[in-house]
Amino acid sequence: MSEKTPQERLKEEQEYKDHVHHTKINAAAITDHLLGNIHTLHVKLHQYHWYVKGPHFFTLHEKFEELYIDNEKWFDRLSEQLLASGYKPASTTKELVEYSMLSEDPADKYIKAEEMVDNIIDDFRETRELTIRAIHLAQEEENVVFEDTLIEFKDDLDTKIWMLQAFLGKEALEDDDYHDEEED
Repeated sequence: MSEKTPQERLKEEQEYKDHVHHTKINAAAITDHLLGNIHTLHVKLHQYHWYVKGPHFFTLHEKFEELYIDNEKWFDRLSEQLLASGYKPASTTKELVEYSMLSEDPADKYIKAEEMVDNIIDDFRETRELTIRAIHLAQEEENVVFEDTLIEFKDDLDTKIWMLQAFLGKEALEDDDYHDEEED
């Protein structure tokens, strides 16, 4: 029996992912979306780090750097967790852009510092919602280790949201559509 070429192996992987995304989605498939979001955040946080202006420059320049460094740790940790469980995470720019649920705008380099922070809060909230879906799926799949990692990631996002909200002079859950829906 001949060994499969890299292209054949990639085709099989893509067919499997397409099947999972269109039949019964699992925690790993949702995590590809998380990785896409983290990739988009990597770019946005760098853009904001480079282009922030105004009286909060020093504070936010440093904070955005801290956030993109931490973001990269989660990117690696979630990807390695998937690999350890036998799943092939998205790993190319094309895949990550395809899976991302976040948007970016080149003109954002010209927005006010507070708007940059508000955009990051929205992106963290969107990512948190996906993380909650992945946590529930990991629970159903009885993948305790992955569930625990996702819970840690969600807790980290909650803390970042709270801190950035405080920077804007807001309460942690203020303007949070997800929590507003839970209360209804």
